[in-house]
Order: sequence, then C-alpha cells, then structure tokens
Amino acid sequence: MTNVFEKEKFWSSAVSLEPERLKEIKCCLIMVPHPDDESLACAGLISSLIENGTDVHIILTTDGSRSHPGSKKYPAAKLSQLRLEELRHALRLLKVNLKNLRCYHAQDASMPAKGQEGFDNLVSLLVSDLKRIQPDLILLPYELDPHCDHRATHQLLISSLERAVIARPVLWEYPIWLYENAIASDIPALEKRELLSLDVRKYLVLKSECIAAHVSQTSMLIDDDPDGFILLPEVIANFTQGKEYFMERKKINPNNTLNETYFENMYLQHEDPWDFEKSAYEKAKYGATIAAIPKRTYDNALEIGCSIGVLTSMLAPHCRQLIAMDLSSTALEKAVKRLSAQPQVKFIKGGIPKDFPVGRFDLIVMSEVGYYLSKMDLQRTKEQITKTLEPGGILILVHWTHFVADYPLTGDEVHDLFMDSGLYHLQASRTNDYRMDVYQNH
Repeated sequence: MTNVFEKEKFWSSAVSLEPERLKEIKCCLIMVPHPDDESLACAGLISSLIENGTDVHIILTTDGSRSHPGSKKYPAAKLSQLRLEELRHALRLLKVNLKNLRCYHAQDASMPAKGQEGFDNLVSLLVSDLKRIQPDLILLPYELDPHCDHRATHQLLISSLERAVIARPVLWEYPIWLYENAIASDIPALEKRELLSLDVRKYLVLKSECIAAHVSQTSMLIDDDPDGFILLPEVIANFTQGKEYFMERKKINPNNTLNETYFENMYLQHEDPWDFEKSAYEKAKYGATIAAIPKRTYDNALEIGCSIGVLTSMLAPHCRQLIAMDLSSTALEKAVKRLSAQPQVKFIKGGIPKDFPVGRFDLIVMSEVGYYLSKMDLQRTKEQITKTLEPGGILILVHWTHFVADYPLTGDEVHDLFMDSGLYHLQASRTNDYRMDVYQNH
C-alpha cells in the first residue's frame, strides 16, 4: 500500500447502512468489470439483498481474458470461459438467478473508455438493459478506481443513463483497487455521510467461499505465466474485515436544489451552455411549446427560468405583460439585451420556490427547470403555481427526460408530480427526448 492517505481514518469515517434501507430496494443492478469484483466488493450486500427478496442483476463488462497473458495452457478464449464459469459458481453460492447475468465481452485490460472506438456499442447494449431491468439501485466501480476497466465501466454506466429514459436510480460506487494502488489524486474528497459501510460479518464464510470460487485468480492453477495476476492474501484481506464500503456521492446522487453558483459557473464557461440559440432540438421544442399554448393574448404571464431569453422572445408577442425570472445574473443580462424592444417583459432575478413572484398569472411556463429542484422544493413550487394560476389559466411544462448526473430529478419525475395538481390536463405529448404537458385551471 502506498502511503498516500490515512487509510484507517478514511474508512472509519463511514456511516452504517441501516438494514431498513436495504429492504426498500426492489431491484439492484451490479456493474462488474471483471469476474471476482462482485465477490470482493459486495458479496455481503448481495446476500442481504437476496434475503430481502431483491431482484439482483449482474452485468459483466469485460471478458476477463488478460489476467495471464503469457499462459499457453490458458490462452485468452479458454481463460475467458474459465473465469465466466467461476463467476457463475460464485453467483450460485450467492443464490443469484443466473438468468440475471449479462456479459458484454469487452476485452479485458482494454475496455473502451468514453470517446474510444466500441464505447457507443456498449452504451447501446446497456441502454437496452437499463430499460428492461429498471433498477432502483445500481452498484458501479468508483469513478477513479485505479484500473482502466473500472473507470471505463463507470463511464459506461453514466453515459447509458443519460440515454435511457428510466426513473432515476440511486448509485453506489464500490472500491476495489482504491485500497492498494491509489495515488493522491484518486482519493475521493467525500462529504459527511457519503461513505457507507455495511456490516457483513454474518456472511464472511460465504464471502470467502465466493472469492475462492475464482480459482484462476486466487491460486496457482495457472502456473505457466510467472507474470500472471493473482489476488494475494493481503489484498483479499481488505475485503474480509467484516464490512463492505460504498460511496453515495452527491456528485452523482444530488438531492438538493442546484444553487446560483452552479448556473453562474455554467454561463461563465460558455455564453450559451445549453445551445439555446442554435440547437435543432431547442428550435423544434420551442416551436412545439408555442404551438401547444392555447391561442389568445395573456394579461399576466410568468416564465420560470428564462435563461438568455430565447423562449422569452417567442412568448412575449402573446402577452400584455410577461415576468421572466432566472437565478443567473449573467443569463439575465443577455436576456434583457435580447428583449430590449419588448417593454411588456419584466425581468426579475431569483429562483423557485424561494423567490416565486407575487401576483396572479393566466399563463405559467416552466421549461427545462423543474429537475434542478429537490423533490421538496418542486412540491412547494407546484403549490405556488396552482395557488397563483388564474381560473382558466394555462400551465405548460416541458422537460428533457434523460438522466443527467447533476440534476436531483428527471423530467418524468417533474411531470409525474403535477399529475395530482388538481388542474385539468389539456394535452400530453412526448418525443424521444422531452415530455410536454399542458394544464388549465378550472
């Protein structure tokens, strides 16, 4: 172990996972770069979940063929098959249904990372599996775990979630080589309660049997490659101390409303960070949004999250007065310039629900904003909207439906929350990328 961080202090900061929380998990997907990672990282957790009746799925991303590249007794194809059989044996010990095992067969030690040839093909596979499995918990290697396949597997999962339209799962990262090979830049700077520990002492005998099931990695079975890989006893000892560790980082599990700094940083890095002015997606979506609004002149309209004012400029001709609000001063400056010839538009700086404007509105537009909020803040915003919407007033919601790691909610979660708002549902539509719902107050 390189002396790059205070190992004992780091792991001792973990908070215990309550058994009740595990009972809430109905379906768990475990992303496994190599056969044996599942036994090392989470055999105890798997056993706990299986006992609770959780549906556990395993996706093996590589073929495991390169642990002994110099062996003539076990060339790549033979070794790959052996390691797959070892994995199946371990899963049988854990009572995981083998029908829930999927293999992607990326080459061991050179799995394509994001931007490399073959990565998009893996994303397509995983998108399909995510839609089929619909997990509420996903385990994946820690983002900077010191192995190229572990990092590529992390990138694969995040990229696939961005394309798959599913309910947002909880993501727990597990460490493997962080114990032994990490350098200073690999160590996660965790906030309080982001490091979780699970007491797995009752499963230690079973876990040891599962690790030992990977005979090719834990013994001298393959004896004709002196440079071949082997899990040394001191490495295995990291995983048999009676606790398993998982990171529930807010970076990929956000649950708080995004703040002003987040948006200011976005606009400082790029004057149009979401490409509102030039994107074909935005142009088509804006056209559909305007077309969905019942045709009349609105006396007092509200646009929540106006950004740089592209949609605002399309709404303005339909309004006698339009209040456009945004949390970013930088974005508002651009919006004010864009709408300088539209005196009926009034801009205010602020975010919802805290700065929701006083007044009554006959049109409220919330486009690509709701998923920036925590569920509690979105609930408060829904109450404010329904309270301030005039009789006969129109509410239009439009949101991107794909996963975004930074956002606390998905677009579908935003729209689903409004289904019981008490408003009359005028229209619903969906494309491959966004969802639109139009409501009218009674």
